[in-house]
Amino acid sequence: MLEVWMPGSPGRWPFAGHVRGSWSGGPVQLAWAGRVAHSALPEEAWEAAQSLRDALAGVTGDGRFDVIARAWAAVDQLPERWRAREDLSLLFAAVDPAGVLLSATGLAGVFVESPSGWVAAALSGSPLFTEPGVPARPPVPQPSLRAGTRFAGLCKDMPLPRPADIALSCGVREAL
Repeated sequence: MLEVWMPGSPGRWPFAGHVRGSWSGGPVQLAWAGRVAHSALPEEAWEAAQSLRDALAGVTGDGRFDVIARAWAAVDQLPERWRAREDLSLLFAAVDPAGVLLSATGLAGVFVESPSGWVAAALSGSPLFTEPGVPARPPVPQPSLRAGTRFAGLCKDMPLPRPADIALSCGVREAL
């Protein structure tokens, strides 16, 4: 199953405003991880994250391009109070028999788990790496440099964890 993770933010509530989810329909899969309103009080961050979860809950599609387009259309329906914050960081990964596509906002890095550990899934300068916020237009999906089923997106304001520590920084406490 396809998974996307995002490291916790530095501070007292590292996963405030974080959300993860996935959908599978036959050979098409979509997974996402995001962070919204992470600097707000925990209750407000939870409410923002719940709005994002609700927006993405019904996303389906017929292929990797279609499901990513529909996911961005769902994000575009977030309530204005969360859109106006301009602090959304979000990574989508979609897979179908033709390969893996990634699409993101607010990220500085994307990694994929490989047999040799966590490696870059996109090169520096990739269109995946943008400022946080709901984009005016859906970002153009990019193919992953490497195939995989576990991806991690690093928010723009986060320090880069050592590759060996990526899963731990995402809250994974045991080997999968």
